[in-house]
Amino acid sequence: MRLTLAIVITAVTLSGCVTGSTYYAEGVDIATRDAYIAACDRQALTDFPIRNETRYTPRRYVPPRQICDSAGVCVTQPGYFEGGDPYTVDVNAPFRRTAAQGCMGARGYARIGLPRCEEGTQIRLSTVMPQLTGGTCLYSPGPGPALIVNPI
Repeated sequence: MRLTLAIVITAVTLSGCVTGSTYYAEGVDIATRDAYIAACDRQALTDFPIRNETRYTPRRYVPPRQICDSAGVCVTQPGYFEGGDPYTVDVNAPFRRTAAQGCMGARGYARIGLPRCEEGTQIRLSTVMPQLTGGTCLYSPGPGPALIVNPI
């Protein structure tokens, strides 16, 4: 049984965001999609656990240089190395992302990109993902995934 909310609201744009992406399958309720996302993310994390590696920024040698003042007195600054700073990379992150997307694809979802709803756009909220139209946009009422909506 699908419950559709017939609440008409005014969409508000999140500042700085023009487009976004989300998983989509026409006619599926959002709670089911979110449960599948959690299950796929959990399986991807099991298959490809976090594996951090320490890497280093490139090192660069700065050669010695001579600095002279207006009186002709010169001082030579010794050469030195810069860079070589450590940072951490999760080498399994791209594999996890691909595994999660493959899992969602196997369940009938596509990752789609849509523009954010413009400020003042009248939309109808629903717990079911609507059919895509030329005006379909993403509405972000707060934290969490954006909702796919059609203007009224």
